Amino acid sequence: MNKLKLNYTSLSFLPILVCVPIGYQLINNIHFGGFKLFQEFLISAFNPKIDNEIIIIVINRLNETILIGFFSWLVSIIFGVIFGILSSNIFYKIFNIPNFFYCIIRFFLTIVRSIHEVVWGILLMQIYGINFSIGIIAICIPYIAVNSKVFAEQLETIDYKSFEFINQINASKFSSLITLIWNPIINTFKNFGLYRLECSIRSTVILGLFGIGGIGTSIFLSFQTLNFRELWTYLWSLAILIILSGLIFKKIKFNTTNKILSIFFIAVFLTTILFSFSYFLYFIFNNNFENFNSFSSLFKSSSDLELFAFLKLILETIILSLLSTGIAISLPPLVIGIFNNNTSKIFIKIFAFLFRLIPSPIILLILLTFNNPSLSLAALTLGLHNAGITSKLLFTNLEDQDRRNYIAMKSLGISKKTSWLLGLFSQQAKSYLAYCAYRSDIIIRETAIVGVIGSVGLGWQLQESLSSFAWQEVTIVLIAYSSIAIVGELINGKIKNSLT
Repeated sequence: MNKLKLNYTSLSFLPILVCVPIGYQLINNIHFGGFKLFQEFLISAFNPKIDNEIIIIVINRLNETILIGFFSWLVSIIFGVIFGILSSNIFYKIFNIPNFFYCIIRFFLTIVRSIHEVVWGILLMQIYGINFSIGIIAICIPYIAVNSKVFAEQLETIDYKSFEFINQINASKFSSLITLIWNPIINTFKNFGLYRLECSIRSTVILGLFGIGGIGTSIFLSFQTLNFRELWTYLWSLAILIILSGLIFKKIKFNTTNKILSIFFIAVFLTTILFSFSYFLYFIFNNNFENFNSFSSLFKSSSDLELFAFLKLILETIILSLLSTGIAISLPPLVIGIFNNNTSKIFIKIFAFLFRLIPSPIILLILLTFNNPSLSLAALTLGLHNAGITSKLLFTNLEDQDRRNYIAMKSLGISKKTSWLLGLFSQQAKSYLAYCAYRSDIIIRETAIVGVIGSVGLGWQLQESLSSFAWQEVTIVLIAYSSIAIVGELINGKIKNSLT
């Protein structure tokens, strides 16, 4: 067993080797002209701009961010529950529906889930123009698919024998379904649904960088004008919003036996469904298409994509995903293991929070001030951003870990770093790798974000094709991008299953 734990521990550190080719290319591409700007950016973090005018702007932008994020979250959770039920085995067993429909729904959700919300946002902006509603729709499309997968996985754990017991009292099938799924859905909402609100706010910020609105738009405009003091005012206000929302979520408790609360949930559920359908129809039929005359244009226009160049872009996207994932997996345990003292942990947590806080496109733009655009720079950006997320999970699990083995090894005279590695981290390595396998699914989809900014991979080609309204090229890129994400999800699913 100890040998097995050591293998998982070794696998957690092995991906750090990707830093060798990344570091080599970054050193070759470095230029010193932007170091003064980078220094100004860091200093401005301790001297943000604060006056009456910017406070009013911050409040208005935060209101926009919360509005887009909240409605995106609410709609995606409710429709995630619906599609989660429709894509779970228990639904088809109770109503005796052929599994053919189950396969179709799951396949459809997999395709929708494979494309990042930023890609949906850019695509919809090209079709409809910049619109407040685009942000909500762009987030909802993939989030509904992601949420449905999580709810479906929880419903799969329901024992079908429970339905047989309920069926013996001649209850209706619909009543039996609600009875069986109510508690799993509420528990999943408590454990996962509230966290998705924070994700929705972060996605709103990233979409704001592309002009949707909210505080992300102000962040990007401040960076364009190199007004770093103003930029940090927006970043710190976003940090306060995320911290407060996290504290509020921890205080929220749900009593599933409360009839009034249950009626309230059902009322919100039905109201949101009716409102979403009516608003969606209104949006479709009352917004004119811009630069997109008909779907037939997908087939009439010719594609200028060369096969060799296109395959190179696909390879770049795959390599970008692998390099970023390697950094996200190995950097947190390596840094925590080397700097294993209370003071260092505080600084590590601060830097990890900043990497989570600052949107990855902004991190990339900052690094571009003293380095040329490259695959390595995009991989470093995406890796650091996700390392901030994986480090949060690792810190949480290590703090909850039983420390008796660690204390016992230290009492035997074993060094502190070795005791941490074998007494604490080795017990978390397996679950940590399982989470990183899940995280790598997200990293694959996020390559589009840094690809657009960093001029690498399919993200760059998507932006170029959209700029020239080459819809056939856009379709080809989306198919390739979706295929990579789906294959990656299948591979990571096998890895997660082997680790759980």
